[in-house]
Amino acid sequence: MRHGPLRPAEPPGTIGAAVGAAAARLARAGLAAPRVEAELLLAGLLGTDRGGVVTRRPDPLDPRTRTRYEERVDRRVSREPFQHIVGVQQFYGLELRSDRRALVPRPETEGLVDAALELPLPPGGRVADLGTGSACIAIALAVRRPDLRLHALDRSPAALELARENARHHGVDGRIELRHGEMAEPPEDWHGRMDAVLSNPPYVSEAEWSRLEPEVRDHDPREALVAGPSGLEAYAALVPAAARILRPGASLLLEIGWGQSAAVTGIVSAAGFRDVLLRPDLRGVPRVLAARRADTTRR
Repeated sequence: MRHGPLRPAEPPGTIGAAVGAAAARLARAGLAAPRVEAELLLAGLLGTDRGGVVTRRPDPLDPRTRTRYEERVDRRVSREPFQHIVGVQQFYGLELRSDRRALVPRPETEGLVDAALELPLPPGGRVADLGTGSACIAIALAVRRPDLRLHALDRSPAALELARENARHHGVDGRIELRHGEMAEPPEDWHGRMDAVLSNPPYVSEAEWSRLEPEVRDHDPREALVAGPSGLEAYAALVPAAARILRPGASLLLEIGWGQSAAVTGIVSAAGFRDVLLRPDLRGVPRVLAARRADTTRR
């Protein structure tokens, strides 16, 4: 069944012809929006946006750019993430470098930033990001709340290198302390000093990992995705650690996976947190858990 008029054939050697051929290859590879991706993969090489590619369809495509474009299309056909190919990802209105060193920042994680910005954090307040990865959360907060003091922790030296690059790019590297370490063992000098703790921890189970899209399964760091057999192991480790570094009455914000709200609520409550709230994402799925460290929480 046809879904509209056929696009007329573009003259050989033109931008339009190259995009058409790329879109056909991406469609055969099973991508959901092949023409959009074909246009965006070329846009960066031409120094324009998608609209600029469409406008320049009749223009010739020089051989050097054609070769680079075909290399990009080859990579995308192999299901390498689009963000790795173009080297950047948008997050909370910021352009961040993206590659194999850390998870590609997801739109769902922007909900953590929204929740943090709604907290009554004092001027000069301290916020810790456990498992920072690309530092997308910490950087977004540093840009929007220049008064905050940000502290970010990750077990991966490669991810921390990427985090530093992104922080420098946005001019906030002097306001984010980046530390190497485990989420379950934050530095002792953080104990009892944080006004909020945020985390987007690994929450994919071993069984779920095998069913992920190849862009995620084969290219994102496995340790940043997979928590263990149940997918809850990271929460069980980091929640007590968060209780140790938070001030009494301070807030914990966690991203959670589909179907995990009841189990994570139980872990958080057992660690002495109170006032647990769940925030849905745009699809109505509980995505961010917010809780408050009670004054009586043991440290």
